[in-house]
Amino acid sequence: MTSISDLKNLPTPPPTGYQPGIEWDGHTGHVTVATTGQQPDKSTVDGVIDSSPYLDSSEIQVDWAAKPRVSIHHDADGNVVQAWYKLPLVKRIDRSFEIDELLEGIYAKPAVFNKTGNRWRTIMLSDQHIGKSKQDGGGADVLIERWKRSVTNALADGPFEGINLVFGGDTIEGYVSQGGKNIAGCDMTLSEQIRVASHLVIETIQQCIQAANHVVVATVPGNHGETTRVSNVSMTDSHDIQVVSAAQQAIELAGLGETVDFYYPQEGTGDVTYAAGDTTFTVVHGHRFSGGAVKGAETWWSGQITNDRPAAASDVLLFGHFHGFRAWSYTARRWILSAPALETQSTWVANSFGGSSTPGALVFDIRDGKPVNIGVM
Repeated sequence: MTSISDLKNLPTPPPTGYQPGIEWDGHTGHVTVATTGQQPDKSTVDGVIDSSPYLDSSEIQVDWAAKPRVSIHHDADGNVVQAWYKLPLVKRIDRSFEIDELLEGIYAKPAVFNKTGNRWRTIMLSDQHIGKSKQDGGGADVLIERWKRSVTNALADGPFEGINLVFGGDTIEGYVSQGGKNIAGCDMTLSEQIRVASHLVIETIQQCIQAANHVVVATVPGNHGETTRVSNVSMTDSHDIQVVSAAQQAIELAGLGETVDFYYPQEGTGDVTYAAGDTTFTVVHGHRFSGGAVKGAETWWSGQITNDRPAAASDVLLFGHFHGFRAWSYTARRWILSAPALETQSTWVANSFGGSSTPGALVFDIRDGKPVNIGVM
């Protein structure tokens, strides 16, 4: 196993800026190793990290998804003599939980209502980012607890005539963001993210069924839910759609789907328009916009109206993606609302321009065709 001493005793001296060993400031850093041309294998890198008396290899790891810096030394005949690799280091993700234990904690005894409601409530969960680690602003236990608390609080003053339950995209963290660099910031595998999110959606729908005569479930694809960015695929080839579709199957197999309607975007589209009570809604994830949250939403909806697309019939436009709550009257009869995220923050966004907001679910009622009692829970 290669150690720091082995690197320092190599016959070919390192090029400028490639001092062998490790640099780590407690948050970021890199490890520099040498090979005969190929990218160093994991055992070589682990040996260098383990040989350091100042670092704990259980706390840091190489970010293999990131592009390393490389300097290659050739002999007079053009053959590779030595290649120096500077590999970025990141904090090792905290995985102090078991998935099965998380799943057991999702389900709770639903509230019992002894009367009939007379209003429609909208509950929108967006940008939940299940699978994002605490280091990146999430955390399995934090996100699950917030999801459950938001739904419980949103249903506490029930019952309701109907519930418009909206999943606005980015239900999971996924593996495609930043060219896959976000994988190092996940505390669950992709399959675990999908599994946990599916259970959360099932439990949420079951709670809504107990609190209302009629439940409408709508979902749209977000950017983190994309299955791949290697090639162009249909917008509906999405883990966000997969999660809710799996929940629908479970609900219907359990014989609980008689009072529940599910709405998904048509093939090749990223938005969905449907009726809930006397109100027509359109849902879309905000990565479809250009120009930011407010201008982008207004421009997108204006284009839909001008070209007489399905969203032209809507009274309310709902979107996520921007991780912040907003609500405004677009025209005399049309409203636009943006849902917050569940995460504490997007570390990437916070470091880029300092953005953050109150986490939770977007909740409101409809009265005389207008959103009222609007808030974040």
